[in-house]
Amino acid sequence: MKVLIVAGGTGGHVYPALSIADELHKNGNSISWIGKKGSLEERLCKTRGFDFFSIKGSGFLGKGLIAKINSIYLLVVSAIKSIFYLLSIRPDVIISTGGYLSLAPSFIGSFVCPLIIHEQNSVAGISNRILHTRSKMSFEAFPDTFQTNKNKVSWVGNPVRKEIIVSAEKSLSNSSHFTILVLGGSQGSQQINDILCKTFENKNPPSGWRIIHQVGNLETDRLSSVYSIAGINFEIRKYIEDMGDAYGQADVVISRSGAMTVTEICAVKKPCILLPLPWSADDHQYKNALFLKNKGAAEIIKSEINNSEHLFELLIDLENDHNKRESMADASGKVFPKSSSEEIYRIINESL
Repeated sequence: MKVLIVAGGTGGHVYPALSIADELHKNGNSISWIGKKGSLEERLCKTRGFDFFSIKGSGFLGKGLIAKINSIYLLVVSAIKSIFYLLSIRPDVIISTGGYLSLAPSFIGSFVCPLIIHEQNSVAGISNRILHTRSKMSFEAFPDTFQTNKNKVSWVGNPVRKEIIVSAEKSLSNSSHFTILVLGGSQGSQQINDILCKTFENKNPPSGWRIIHQVGNLETDRLSSVYSIAGINFEIRKYIEDMGDAYGQADVVISRSGAMTVTEICAVKKPCILLPLPWSADDHQYKNALFLKNKGAAEIIKSEINNSEHLFELLIDLENDHNKRESMADASGKVFPKSSSEEIYRIINESL
């Protein structure tokens, strides 16, 4: 079967698509991919030998007038290029994981062959809301994301890269340290950095605390100073190459609540404190976080500097209450369906 993957823009769309593509390829299907030129997805496709076709795109929501006009122009250009790509590839099925880049090729392609979509968040993005009207099958990571055409919807969770789970299991630590993993995303989060600084300023945390803090390209001098004065063993990293290893070392994770981040945290069974991005589209990060909290797997703190005292109290509580940590970890491992990529492949294979 010739499979066309349409995904790009951010790792949150690319990595789930990659996991699905790897599973399909492993089972003898040929993979082509439409994405953004010079992007993460292009590099990943080249390492796997997948045929790659590039288009340009730009987000529409929250932009100024000029940017919106440019976005519409790129959408039209992408639609034209997509027609030629579809004639060249002649796919048997198209699989899209959403995002602004996916709309034109996936929508046009749905008139050529079956379209299958996967939505990572608890609230569907605008592209997937449109594509859901044209899809043959729609997969969702959170239950009840799609409220219409429920007969073609399957709850499968988010595909997680197997190397993350394997690496996390290998690096499980019996250290006497209480290790806190702080994730600011690939770009870092100044807001999270400020909250962590305020959390530990003029504090004397218990001995044995250790922090691994991923900051992207943001300034780190203040963080280093605060952690040093507080007597904390710390590592500040721009980027974490081996996420599984970092998860494995952690006793608790502090993070935003993007779909793939919370899925990874649950896949490696870690308790977490989530600080949803306040301006995420449709407040989907808060809704993602609330789903975990309602399952007993997470605590939620608003991303405001005056919540730093509450964050410190939560960390003290989690260090002292081993049973609570174990309960949250156990709940975390039960939040999402297991083996998402395999389940997606099984459903596709049985349905087409």
